[in-house]
Amino acid sequence: MLARAHGCLSLVVALVFLSACSRPAPGAPVSPAPVSASPAAPLPGTDSSAPPEAPPAVRDTTEPAPLVQPAEAYRRGWMPLRPTGVPAFLAAHPTYDGRGVIIGILDSGQDPGIPGLGTTTTGDRKILDLRDFSGEGAVALFPATPEGDQLFIGGRTFSGIARLRGLRVGTGIWAGTVAELSLGELPASDLNGDRDNSDTLAIVVLRTTDGWVLFADTDGDGSLADETPVRDYLVARETFAWHSATRPVQLNLAANFTTAPGGGPRLDLFFDTSAHGSHVAGIAAGHELYGVRGFDGVAPGAWLLGLKIANNAQGGISTSGSMLAAIDYAIRFAAERHAPLVLNLSFGVGNEAEGRARADALVDSVLAAHPDIVFTISAGNDGPGLSTMGFPGSASRALTVGATYPAVFLGPNWKGSDPIAYFSSRGGELAKPDLVTPGLAFSSVPRWNTGDEQKGGTSMASPHAAGLAALLVSGLAQEKRSIDARQIRQALMVTARPLAGETFLDIGTGQPDVGAAWRWLGTPHQLPEIAVRSRDHGVSAAWRIRPPGTQGDTTQIFDLVQAGGSPATELTFRSSAAWLRAPGGVRTSPGATTPVTLTMQARALTAPGLHVGVVSGWTSDTLAGPVVRLVTSVVVPDTGARFTADMGDVPAGGEARRFFTAQAGRPFAVVYLTRDASEQVSAWLHEPGGQPYPEENGISAGAGEQAAVILVDARQVRDGVYEAVVTAPPLEAAAAAIVVQHSPLRISATREWDSIAVRLENLSPTAVATEPFVVLVGAERAVRVVANGTDRQRVRFALPDWAVHAAIDVSMEPAQWPRFTDFGVTLVNGAGQQLGKSPLNYATGRLQVDLPPDGAGPAELLLFPGFADARGDLRWTADLSIRLYADSAGVTPIPGAPLTIEPGRTATLSLPLGPPRLALGDGFFPLGIVVVPEEERTWTREVPLPPTLTPLSP
Repeated sequence: MLARAHGCLSLVVALVFLSACSRPAPGAPVSPAPVSASPAAPLPGTDSSAPPEAPPAVRDTTEPAPLVQPAEAYRRGWMPLRPTGVPAFLAAHPTYDGRGVIIGILDSGQDPGIPGLGTTTTGDRKILDLRDFSGEGAVALFPATPEGDQLFIGGRTFSGIARLRGLRVGTGIWAGTVAELSLGELPASDLNGDRDNSDTLAIVVLRTTDGWVLFADTDGDGSLADETPVRDYLVARETFAWHSATRPVQLNLAANFTTAPGGGPRLDLFFDTSAHGSHVAGIAAGHELYGVRGFDGVAPGAWLLGLKIANNAQGGISTSGSMLAAIDYAIRFAAERHAPLVLNLSFGVGNEAEGRARADALVDSVLAAHPDIVFTISAGNDGPGLSTMGFPGSASRALTVGATYPAVFLGPNWKGSDPIAYFSSRGGELAKPDLVTPGLAFSSVPRWNTGDEQKGGTSMASPHAAGLAALLVSGLAQEKRSIDARQIRQALMVTARPLAGETFLDIGTGQPDVGAAWRWLGTPHQLPEIAVRSRDHGVSAAWRIRPPGTQGDTTQIFDLVQAGGSPATELTFRSSAAWLRAPGGVRTSPGATTPVTLTMQARALTAPGLHVGVVSGWTSDTLAGPVVRLVTSVVVPDTGARFTADMGDVPAGGEARRFFTAQAGRPFAVVYLTRDASEQVSAWLHEPGGQPYPEENGISAGAGEQAAVILVDARQVRDGVYEAVVTAPPLEAAAAAIVVQHSPLRISATREWDSIAVRLENLSPTAVATEPFVVLVGAERAVRVVANGTDRQRVRFALPDWAVHAAIDVSMEPAQWPRFTDFGVTLVNGAGQQLGKSPLNYATGRLQVDLPPDGAGPAELLLFPGFADARGDLRWTADLSIRLYADSAGVTPIPGAPLTIEPGRTATLSLPLGPPRLALGDGFFPLGIVVVPEEERTWTREVPLPPTLTPLSP
């Protein structure tokens, strides 16, 4: 789901190297390598203002068509069910197809009008309810007074009110409007199908004998006399849609009614302007998708419960408390109908606070109280780096699902099993994911999203696992056997098939086989409930950094915490790695914590790279599989100011990784290349802690001049261990290598009056000759936002006519992050049209926006906090860096001869700044890049330059 924009990078590359090439260091050419300009700088001030006026119409002139017709997608197997054994299972157990089971989909919504989401295999209505917990569909209603047969709403006059009077109970009529502009980007926001998002659409609400109903002028003729009343979806399963005379319905909506404290109506509209939730629902339980017989999701007999938790217009972010409210509703809904429940959450954000996320605690608490509920959660899409698992997929009781790339999409030449998808998030400090399932499928989407029926991500893998769970639950229910989520999770995990060359951190136990899991469930097993915690290093797994040359064996302690109410358990241990030794066994006791000490042998941990071992704990019932896994990873980083690492032969669809240590303020470059010109790999860089490098990432790399270079600006570099990864294409292996080169100089810079003080510290053993200069590339404004609550925050500023790109960094203290489930960042222009949006995926994040040529004028940055709890401590602080880049650069040279810095010495230079060459808006100050040409490469440091200070007269 995550997208990474890179417009800022290419712009700064061009500016810096155009400038650098005009002033090379003595005797050295400038290397044409990418440069990134980077993160945030904090300072105070926030701006809250009234919303801007409505925009002019924005036109969408295209009418999309499916790239592949649904019948052809079915023929090709693009709903990949064979890898997990679904067809064979249903052939053997045709009634265990999910019937009798409710699958709750916590997501962006579902479009109830999509063929394939209408009925189950038994002819029952598939969608039992659609309920909005996000608040995105809330319609502000006000008492309305008709004048005769007419009612004035939202700037328009509607007739046919006499008919409505005849239907109502009481005297009240309420009216409200839906502004298409508030729903985000086209084409999803074009509710009435007229190819723009500038309309304001009216709704009338009144009470009839069977409750609240709404009327909408769906055909646009200005009359409500011919419109059908729409009741709450749960009451009557009714939907409605606006449409134009020339286009069919693009989006179907449902109504959620409650009675407000004053006795009037409250209305929330349920819709899917993301298409994400509709696609997920089709994978989990679609039946005869698009009307094609046999084209089913995993559990076609299951019912669906649509639970909208996401504000789609702001990047699909979950809103405060929506997740917990949706879970609570689903549990009560299923209990009232005495139906088993499976929940799916295809959602996650980066968990840099593993083990401390409030969302994890909430999920675990719910599942502890309801042990019959299977909850599948996507692992996240921040791979291929390690320690990228997001929350709440990090919840210990959830079934966390990574993604494979289904072989049916790889063509007839592919002979192996499904490879892991490069984007699938990995474990590290967490012993996750639990499983991997197909992460790409052709599934159901609203009509407005036609042409994008094929989507990929762990978001698609998680509902596949939910469907597998529903098949097993359906079988258990029909055989009147007890339903235990831990047993189902164990059955799927211990019978899964590993993928060649992958570790537990990549795939968990592998890709499940539902038939094998069903056979496992056929034999009673005693499963003690034992939680695993890594002491001092990691959370549910051990994550150790071992510098080269470390002497002696080391130990790692795991704590086994057994739940009360179960008998004492004798465990014996097996290790998957010769270097990782465990005791022969231990005895655990109910309610007690039992430490287990593992020994890591030093002589086997000298090679740079990753070493993963799993110690599994078994009861006397060996057929049950291991009941605990002590996952231990040891990272041995490469060292040296410059080194080359042979990544070896990377198998098709596989990956290879190396680690190295970086120092804040010291820029570095990573070169990725292949041995053969006919081979290609993708190049990835992950920061300390696992976060993907926020600039250019996943770029193509080949041999010679086709090598990829990621050059990290000194302002961006963080202290710690970085991870460089190469991934091979799904169909072709490649031999790859990386070259890591650190700058010999640590670079820092500050503004002093009308000059820049540049400090260059030589960390190398040889003298460095250089002639630094400054490139003025734009402007920066620093803002600190201090807030209390869930309301969106606004920061207003002006976009100058010279700005072609905006990069906005948002950062908060990592200690705050565990309280959130999401944080949206959106940039709009003065007319309210979105220029760009991105959810914050960690406590730091970046929104990059290429600005339109005519984009000068007012702009507004909107921040949308989403807390796990709707109540409690909702205070938060965020630091913003708003950077605007021009399409040309001004160069400021250093007067005098080139400079030579001896080893271990520091040079401080004064570079004249001169008057600003760009018109700066309020709160903005010049933004420059210090360029330091050196013998082998050109190094940079982006630096904010606060306004010139005028010294006081004596």
